[in-house]
Amino acid sequence: MDHSPSKTARSAHPADEIRFQRNLAVVLRTQLMNHGLAMPGCETAYLAAHWASGGNCELAWEAARRHELQQLGDAMDIVPTGRDARSDRCGITSLELQRRRDARQAEIDRVRGLSNPFAAGALPNGEQIQRGNADLERAA
Repeated sequence: MDHSPSKTARSAHPADEIRFQRNLAVVLRTQLMNHGLAMPGCETAYLAAHWASGGNCELAWEAARRHELQQLGDAMDIVPTGRDARSDRCGITSLELQRRRDARQAEIDRVRGLSNPFAAGALPNGEQIQRGNADLERAA
């Protein structure tokens, strides 16, 4: 035999890789924020999905979006709190409550409307790579 068998099993989670991923998370958090995902934990959801899917960035980005939508919850989840009752004896005015719900729904709609930067057709029409004779004629 050329080599002696190791008595210790090789770690499935080497410390060097974990350290690299921890440092990468800071950069990834910034990139996700630049693409519109700002909730804490989006980078963890992205990295976990990226690892679980075997390196599929499109699915990982969608997992980060799903995480943000789960954190936002539903607009109807906004109800008057004890803090609101202290400032207003009636709890909260229906106008203020509706304003908060509308703001939450607008944020949910914004996140749902984000384009996945890793999707096949993610580039705007003006930046698409044109292929084929018909496309070249149209571009000329």
